[in-house]
Amino acid sequence: MKHLLLSALTIAALSTPALAEERQVEVAVSELTCPSCSFIVASSMRGVPSVEIAAFEDGPEYGQGVYSVTYDDAETSIESIIGAVTANGYPAQVLPDTAS
Repeated sequence: MKHLLLSALTIAALSTPALAEERQVEVAVSELTCPSCSFIVASSMRGVPSVEIAAFEDGPEYGQGVYSVTYDDAETSIESIIGAVTANGYPAQVLPDTAS
């Protein structure tokens, strides 16, 4: 009986999914040619589960912007966030993490 209980506990421990983690990424978006564009992009991102926009900065060139986004990786993925933005016609990409 002890072996059966131990086996059941081992299986339960091994099958438990990894803990979710809050992630933060910077997403560069281009073709932001008017105030409505920024609103549409922000609304698209917020429509993805668990996504929150922490900050926005204008990009180095006209029509570009960088969104600092946090999300729960158990609820969504960066691909879903990018997909929501590009579905509305705005090119978007994740900026490389420069923290070292």
